[in-house]
Amino acid sequence: FPFLPLHSQILCLVIMLFSTNIVAQSQQDNRTNFSCPSDSPPSCETYVTYIAQSPNFLSLTNISNIFDTSPLSIARASNLEPMDDKLVKDQVLLVPVTCGCTGNRSFANISYEINQGDSFYFVATTSYENLTNWRAVMDLNPVLSPNKLPIGIQVVFPLFCKCPSKNQLDKEIKYLITYVWKPGDNVSLVSDKFGASPEDIMSENNYGQNFTAANNLPVLIPVTRLPVLARSPSDGRKGGIRLPVIIGISLGCTLLVLVLAVLLVYVYCLKMKTLNRSASSAETADKLLSGVSGYVSKPTVYETDAIMEATMNLSEQCKIGESVYKA
Repeated sequence: FPFLPLHSQILCLVIMLFSTNIVAQSQQDNRTNFSCPSDSPPSCETYVTYIAQSPNFLSLTNISNIFDTSPLSIARASNLEPMDDKLVKDQVLLVPVTCGCTGNRSFANISYEINQGDSFYFVATTSYENLTNWRAVMDLNPVLSPNKLPIGIQVVFPLFCKCPSKNQLDKEIKYLITYVWKPGDNVSLVSDKFGASPEDIMSENNYGQNFTAANNLPVLIPVTRLPVLARSPSDGRKGGIRLPVIIGISLGCTLLVLVLAVLLVYVYCLKMKTLNRSASSAETADKLLSGVSGYVSKPTVYETDAIMEATMNLSEQCKIGESVYKA
């Protein structure tokens, strides 16, 4: 574009790069077969995965809004507490959808309200995280311009999904979960995450053992039961914060119990010592009184300490008779 000003040349290059990116997406070969099996039910309840992302999709409420479902249904499927609305970045969720045939392909058709700046490509790749693509959206909405959408209108976005075939149901495969393959994924990692058979994953998606070509594309994960997803990273942090507090409280309570126990033992021993001393003093007084009662009509009572001191603790040297002592 040598005849154009510099800023116009730069703008043209940006438009060409953007167009190339879209064309590249349209030419991607998704080897996962999302056609409607002849022996599968006309519709089924299944699940798609969704990754919590900032800034707009870190709450169950916001995510449930774009999937036209309830936060509670996502929480139940995703192993979350019903009241845990706030999520953390990259937290994996299971979103329940109704899958059925549209033409000869399986989709979960979701109604989405267009916002400022939305396009088929932007919503498909950002809001729905490549669970669909702009070509499928355009095929379902042929009267709309992909890049000039009226704000506020409802557009149907078809999310890729599939119902199990009769053969899969006979093998006790209950769900074919739609999952968008990530660049760092491998078959072993994904099979562990969803509790699925690696062989079933490879058989269903036709990528062999190398899923590099599946990056950022939807694939199907056959499972015999709904997976129990790992809790979010924040749960680990919460546990790390709570653990020292719990340990501190436990140690404090244990120490308090030990101190109270020692104190009770000390008080008990002190009380028993006092009682024994009182009993010994009373016994000594009774012994003295009984000894002198035969000699005097009205004995004079002395303090025990004075008597013990005068008789050198009832020493044999001071003893006069059987129970008579000199002082």
